Amino acid sequence: RKLFPEEKDFYRKDHKSKKEMKKLRDSLVGAPKIVENNSTEIQNLMDWAIETVDAQSNAMHAQRVVEVLHAERQLVNGILNKITFETGYTNCRKKAGLDRSKCDLDDQREHNFCEMHVWVKPWLQEKKVTYSKCGKREEILKRKKRSLIGGDDHDQKGYEVAMFGKFLDTFNKKYDNPEEYKYRLGVFRENMKKVKLLQENEQGTATYGATVFADLTEEEFSERHLGLRPDLRQKGKIKKAKIPLLRKLPVEFDWRNYSAVTPVKNQGTCGSCWAFSVTGNIEGLYARKYQNLEEFSEQELVDCDTLDEGCGGGLPENAYKAIQKLGGLETESAYPYDGRNEKCQFKSDLAKAQVTGFVEISKNETEMAAWLVKNGPISIGINANAMQFYFGGVSHPFKFLCSPKQLDHGVLVVGYGVHTTSIRHKTMPYWLIIPCLIERCPTGPSKIVGVHVGVNRDTIVFTVEMEPAESTKWQLRQLLLNFCCRQTLPHLLNRNNRMK
Repeated sequence: RKLFPEEKDFYRKDHKSKKEMKKLRDSLVGAPKIVENNSTEIQNLMDWAIETVDAQSNAMHAQRVVEVLHAERQLVNGILNKITFETGYTNCRKKAGLDRSKCDLDDQREHNFCEMHVWVKPWLQEKKVTYSKCGKREEILKRKKRSLIGGDDHDQKGYEVAMFGKFLDTFNKKYDNPEEYKYRLGVFRENMKKVKLLQENEQGTATYGATVFADLTEEEFSERHLGLRPDLRQKGKIKKAKIPLLRKLPVEFDWRNYSAVTPVKNQGTCGSCWAFSVTGNIEGLYARKYQNLEEFSEQELVDCDTLDEGCGGGLPENAYKAIQKLGGLETESAYPYDGRNEKCQFKSDLAKAQVTGFVEISKNETEMAAWLVKNGPISIGINANAMQFYFGGVSHPFKFLCSPKQLDHGVLVVGYGVHTTSIRHKTMPYWLIIPCLIERCPTGPSKIVGVHVGVNRDTIVFTVEMEPAESTKWQLRQLLLNFCCRQTLPHLLNRNNRMK
């Protein structure tokens, strides 16, 4: 691959090159500017930041900001705030809406020192943590050893460019001009900081890194590769599912072992995850009913579902209604997927599956598992915050990284199980899901996005909001481990299709 001139500059060691690199950095993402520690903007941000720090801590008592030690701001598609501050534990227990100013500091406990990067988009009224680390004073303030990703010295910048070059070669990425290269390098650099944040805060066994999506902004990834749209919800109540009574719930279950799941598919750069989630659900139930695994058409839904917006996103709930109205669903071979919004070509005489209704499944995980074992795969919505950089393993981010209010990807639950770590023998219950993104790792077909058919058993953990219920041993394990990130979308996902 031919190097861009900017890459060659990074590999030079002379003084002129360093000036060029600083100029490039400043023009690319905006120069960092130190701001007053007691400024109104920083103080307002600290009220929110301390809640995030508390969310990462297992301590019973709330913390309070003692002093802001350093603050700087930088324009990066919004405002990136980098803040270093001191915190202390108070005598108040954690609770929602706590007024920390009325809480006295506990002088018997050691203070923490934290560094946090908060990305603010004022026009969206949105704040997001992109880096967070707390520890002892010398660890945070002196930091003699900097990360190779996101550092500021010349060698680290050169390493980043070399790393980006390897990324381009691995995925055969090409850009039209040097300006696009500069922009994507900046996006890649910021994304590697997110990867570091995800890995440092990972509570499961998942690994994250430079996937094929590593040069996309969060907005680009969401628009091109996700597509769940809660805002398209229609009015009206949905019938509740009747949960089967099982004498004993299996410890592990996987519908792929019963020929009820088609291979992982690729939605491409179309926001049609909702359609893939629906067809996967129908394929599983059809296989259960007729002992024949068929692939059904996502493109029919993209083109013909007028309740949703095709590649602009949609909802499984609307898709089931659309199939009922259309008169059925054609097979993939009859109506193949091309990942674009096209004119509807549905032919009722070619429809092979009809949907006569759908139901909402309980958010209780034991009941959800019982329904899955008895009936088939389930359509759900997840927060895909970590999926852009997911390589494999059981993914279990901290709660502040996977808000249930930001469900953005429709997927298919095909099973569940319990992973036991090799060293500490820690048990980690998980849901086995199939998303519909393209392969992200360069190591071949053994690394399919989200799930893996084989000995590696790559999985992602997503947990629903727990509700009181008669708990089985499996259910209790979920409660004790306090998994955060497996959220079903109330009144919208987890549907059963009753077919004629």
